[in-house]
Amino acid sequence: MAYAALAGLQLQYGLYSAFLGVFIYCLMGTSKDITMGPTAIMSILTYSRNGTNVTMAILLTFMCGVTHIAMSIFRLGFLVRYISHPVITGFMSAASIVISTTQLKKIFGISTPRGFFQTIIGILTNLYKTKVWDLVMGVTCMLILFLLKWMKERWATVKVAHEERVVIKVLRSTMWFIGTGRNAVIVLLSATIAYLITDIKLPIDVRPLTLTRNISGGLPPFALPSFTYDVPGTNQTVSFSEMMQRLGSGLAVVPLMAFLESIAIAKAFGKKNHYKVDASQELLTIGVANFFSSFVSSYPITGSFGRSAVNAQSNVMTPLGGIFTGAVVLLSLQFLSDAFQYIPASALAAVIIMAVINLFDPRGMRNVWKINKYLFLNMKLQLISEIDVLPMVVTFLLCFYDIAYGIMAGIGVSILILLAKHAMPAAKILEEDGNFIVMEIKQGLDFPGAEYIEETLQQQAENGNNGNCKTLILDCSNLTTLDYSATEAFKHGSQALKESNISFRICGLQECNENMLKRMDVVKYGAKFYDDVNEAKDTIEPRTEEA
Repeated sequence: MAYAALAGLQLQYGLYSAFLGVFIYCLMGTSKDITMGPTAIMSILTYSRNGTNVTMAILLTFMCGVTHIAMSIFRLGFLVRYISHPVITGFMSAASIVISTTQLKKIFGISTPRGFFQTIIGILTNLYKTKVWDLVMGVTCMLILFLLKWMKERWATVKVAHEERVVIKVLRSTMWFIGTGRNAVIVLLSATIAYLITDIKLPIDVRPLTLTRNISGGLPPFALPSFTYDVPGTNQTVSFSEMMQRLGSGLAVVPLMAFLESIAIAKAFGKKNHYKVDASQELLTIGVANFFSSFVSSYPITGSFGRSAVNAQSNVMTPLGGIFTGAVVLLSLQFLSDAFQYIPASALAAVIIMAVINLFDPRGMRNVWKINKYLFLNMKLQLISEIDVLPMVVTFLLCFYDIAYGIMAGIGVSILILLAKHAMPAAKILEEDGNFIVMEIKQGLDFPGAEYIEETLQQQAENGNNGNCKTLILDCSNLTTLDYSATEAFKHGSQALKESNISFRICGLQECNENMLKRMDVVKYGAKFYDDVNEAKDTIEPRTEEA
C-alpha cells in the first residue's frame, strides 16, 4: 500500500499488484526465494512516467509484459548487461533521495507540487502550515522502525552460552519476528492510535491526523487494460498512440529496470543458497506476470528484495511459498479494506523513507570515484574511454530532474564510453632502439577502430621520414578479430610505410586473420608475417654507421 502511494495511486492498487504475480511466479520462476510485487524502484518509475493516471499505469504494466515476452522470444536479455554498475549505483542513490524527499511533505502534512525541486520549495515556503500531529507521528514511526531494525540486527543473531539456549532462542525468534515485520507493526500501531483520536466523520482539514484515502473493497475485476481514456471534465479522449508518446522512455526504462532488479535479486539469493537461476526463464516469467497482472489493474511489478529476504530468512524451500503471500493479500482486499482508511499518511511515508534509505550507496559511489580518481583528474583524451565515473555522475544528477531521463542518459554515456574503446583501440609502443620500433595492439580490431590504426601506421611512416627507424614490428598476438575495414586499414598503412622505406613486420596473428590480410595483398606492399616478436627482431640487419 505504501508503494502505491509512492506511485501516486490509490492504496488498493498496491494490493492489486501484489497477488497475481506471486501466483504466476510459483508456476514459472526458478528462484525459491523471489516474491513478485510492487517495489520502490518500480513505484517511482511509474510515478515519473504517468503521474497519478491509473489507466496509464495499468497500460505501462501491459506493455512491460509484452516487452519482456518479446525480449525472451528473441533472446534479448543480454541488453541489461549494457546497464553498467556505476549507472545502477548513481540511479539507486539518487532514487533514494528523490523518494525520501517526496515523502517528507506527508511527514509535515503539507501539500506541494509534484517533483523533487518543487517539493523542497513547497516544504520550505509552507513550513508554517505543518501539522504537528502528522510530524510527531511520522518522526516517531521512523524512530521506532530504526530501533526495531537495530534490535533485530543486534540481538536476533547473538550467540549465547549453552545453558541459556532455550530462553535466548525464544527471545531471538521473537525479536526476529518483530524486526522483520516492523512495517506491519508500525502500521497497526499508528492505525490504532488514529482510530482512537480521529473522528472519521470530521472534515479532512480539521482532523488531527491526515489519513489515507478510502480503499475500494473487494477483488479487482479481471479485464483487458484500456487503450484509451477520457480526460476528466472534458470531452477529450486520449488515443493509444498519444498514451504511448506520454509513456515515452518509460516503455524502455521500466522493463529493463524491472528485469535487472529481479534477476540481480534472484542471482544473489541463488548464490547464497546454492542453486542456479535461469535468466531466460526469469525474463519470460516477469513478462507473463506483468502481462496478466495488468488484467487485474496492477502497475509494473518485479522481484522485491525486502520480501524475498524475508522468504530466504524463513527458509522457504520452493516458490510455492508465494501462494501464502497472495492469499493474505486477497483476504485483506476482501475483508480489511474498511480498516485501511485509518492508516495515517505520515506513517506510510515513514515506512517508505525507512525502506528506501538503504538504497543510498555512498560506499559504492566512493569506490567508483577512488578507482577512477586519477583518470578523472588527468582528463586525457586517450583515458576518457576508461572513466566510468562519468555515467554514474550523469545518472545521479539527471535523476533529480527525471528518473527515466537520468537512467537513459547514464546508459547512453556508458555505451559511448564502450564505443570509444572500439574507436580508439589501445596501440602501445613496447620497445624503441632507433633501428626498430615494437608496437602492440591489445584488442580486437573492427571498423570503428580501423581508421585509428591506419592513422597510427601513417604517423609512424611520417616519423620514419624524419628519423633513422627502418623497421616497424607490430605485435598482434592479442588481436582476436578483424573485419574488412581493419584489413583495408592494414593495406593502406603498409603502403604508407613502404613509401617511407620502412619495413613492416606483423607478428603473432591467428592463421585466419593472417590469411585475410594476405588476401588483401598487404604482402605486395612489403608486409611480412612472423610467429612472434623475437623472430621478427632476429631478422633485422644491424645498422651500419656512416663514415
